[in-house]
Amino acid sequence: MKVQHDDLEIDIPERQPPPLLPWLAVLFVGSAALGAYFLIGPALTGGGYYRSVLNRVTYGYNRQVLVLFVPYALALWAWWRGRRVATRWLLGGAVALHLLVLFAPLPQSQDFYQYLYYGRMQAAYHLNPYVIQPSSTPFLSTDHWYNLIRWPNQTSVYGPVWTLLSFGVAKVAGNSITVGVLLMKLVVFALDCAVMALILAAARDRADERGAAGWGLLAYAWNPLILITVPLGGLADVAVAAGLLGALVARRRGRSGLATVLLALATLVKVYAGIGLLLHLVLVARERSRREALRQGALAAGVAAVCFWPYWHGLDTFRGILNIADLSNKSLTGTVQRLLVPVFRALGFNAALDDAAAAVRWLVAPLMLIAVIWAVRRLRSEHDIWYGTLVVLSAYVLFTPWYLYWYLVAPIALVAVLPRNRLTLPVLTFSGTTLITARFAPWLAGQVVQTVLRYAPPLLILWRQPPPPKDDSPRRPATRAWPSSTSRVASSSFGPFVTMA
Repeated sequence: MKVQHDDLEIDIPERQPPPLLPWLAVLFVGSAALGAYFLIGPALTGGGYYRSVLNRVTYGYNRQVLVLFVPYALALWAWWRGRRVATRWLLGGAVALHLLVLFAPLPQSQDFYQYLYYGRMQAAYHLNPYVIQPSSTPFLSTDHWYNLIRWPNQTSVYGPVWTLLSFGVAKVAGNSITVGVLLMKLVVFALDCAVMALILAAARDRADERGAAGWGLLAYAWNPLILITVPLGGLADVAVAAGLLGALVARRRGRSGLATVLLALATLVKVYAGIGLLLHLVLVARERSRREALRQGALAAGVAAVCFWPYWHGLDTFRGILNIADLSNKSLTGTVQRLLVPVFRALGFNAALDDAAAAVRWLVAPLMLIAVIWAVRRLRSEHDIWYGTLVVLSAYVLFTPWYLYWYLVAPIALVAVLPRNRLTLPVLTFSGTTLITARFAPWLAGQVVQTVLRYAPPLLILWRQPPPPKDDSPRRPATRAWPSSTSRVASSSFGPFVTMA
């Protein structure tokens, strides 16, 4: 690069972007090696291949997975700085990795078996999993599928769409656990492939944005957290991601009614997807008419009524969700709750545990409401639906007392299809730091250190980013342009980055 200074022309060497292929190769080999271990290891230990293993925990193998985030982060950095690989190679490599771990037994979360058992309760015993606990009936607890589940006293917390799907799988599987696992994994893989296809479709709709398809596949399909939660863990959040991205593509192509149905179905898998439906209907009212918004709202309500009809038992239908709402774990606000307990005891509170939980929920509820109001008030264009959804889902991940790392599946999918924004880097950073664990005595101090290690990096990145440039021009319902390759290469960092079990 030549720079003119007075009468002299100075030749300054350009800063070359880092290589991409070596880090992508390291990520592929490392992911494949870990996936092969998950696939082959259980077959060498004897016993059934799909079976209950008592020492499997939600954060098992987290250290091995964390190592994979090093080449993943370097590959993202290289892409952001201008390095490229053909989209077909990214897609082929991602599909290969996802297929490798697809049929492996679950090394971490066991929620997948919970889905199957709720389906088994319906298919074999004609029981409603929203009102009947698996442990409440003697013949349920003697079923050979029962030994796989970890929540025997919990009614279903999943939406009726996912419960109906589980019923269908269990009905086809009959008494075979193996067939049930394989069928459910194939359903999850179909949704996983749908997300990848929708990333490519969304990129085609943004033809002015170079590299959008490759970036989206790299951000989502090559993310180690996605690998362990979607094809390996088989978790339901991939259905939410597929619904949100399907609605995004449908809306960009002028199919508003289809977007309404897809967002309703996503909400009927996990309720947090409802923010996308809300923003979509508000924009329909602003762009078209309130009557059209009411018509599409009635369509969504009709879908919900049809899906809930086989399970409806009054307010008891929502008992499982209400029970989960009272729980907390080692989330950010869950840690705050645990820190409040000794404080409340010192202040003389008689029920310090309950009072600390109530205090945290009285704090979280208005914060979430503020996030929703902010998203509704700034809603002017189709892009604002999805950015607002990303903001509210990110706030939910940050503030919910009961947080698990697969809540990030939908935010990561949105990051993969949206132009670079203030949440891109924090979300992708948190997908790695969320797996950090720190255990030492005293245990409360260990939990505080773990919380800081998990949450501080993405929050610092969000805080240190410069605010986006102020735009006084009228906002139009058009997609923002992807930053040019020149601006990416010239940038000294990733730029502005910023999910119920």
